[in-house]
Amino acid sequence: MEANGGSGGQGQSTFRWPDAVRYVVATVVTVLIVAVIANAIKVVLRPDSLRLWIVEGSVSSTPVPGKKVVTLGANLQAWNPSGRARMYFLDITAYIFDNKTMQATATPEEDCIILFHPADIAVAQQSMVQTITQVNGTNDESTMTPFYFHMLYKERGVIRDAAMRVVGTLVTEVRSGINRTRPGTTYYCWPLVVGGSHGDKASSGASQDMRCTESADIQSA
Repeated sequence: MEANGGSGGQGQSTFRWPDAVRYVVATVVTVLIVAVIANAIKVVLRPDSLRLWIVEGSVSSTPVPGKKVVTLGANLQAWNPSGRARMYFLDITAYIFDNKTMQATATPEEDCIILFHPADIAVAQQSMVQTITQVNGTNDESTMTPFYFHMLYKERGVIRDAAMRVVGTLVTEVRSGINRTRPGTTYYCWPLVVGGSHGDKASSGASQDMRCTESADIQSA
């Protein structure tokens, strides 16, 4: 009886081992599948961000005597580093500040020299686009600081160490149909030269493109 009982117990133990192995293998495979799916979702939603430059690091100014205005122009260059998603920068406002004003001021419309409303930007995967934006400044506090209007219109001078704050809504369009929207995306571009024409001697101090820094990069630094 003891011999039979011992033999029977060994048989049951031998029988259960394959089941246990299959269970362990199934568990490991399930964990791997979950990890792969989680990583795929993480990759899809990775916060790649649009990169922005001010071409030649300058904002041009052209006096128009007949209309008593000075036309300011900036060339924005955007690069999409993502290989998976298109990016859109929408509802853009660009503020110009002198070197005495904090770029992160809570009242940019009141504190800026003048502001622009660039057109919306759409950038395909790993592509670069440029957009030129212009605004007419007048000797009116509602559109431009009178002191700087006089400097650019009458004296045809140059504002050095100026800064630009660019604010808009960044939309990342992923192929799977998942869109990531970031309203209030902000870039700071400094130092810039305001005045003269692109490439002329007046603005020669800013011949290199100036890369803007996203506020998220500043906060994480």
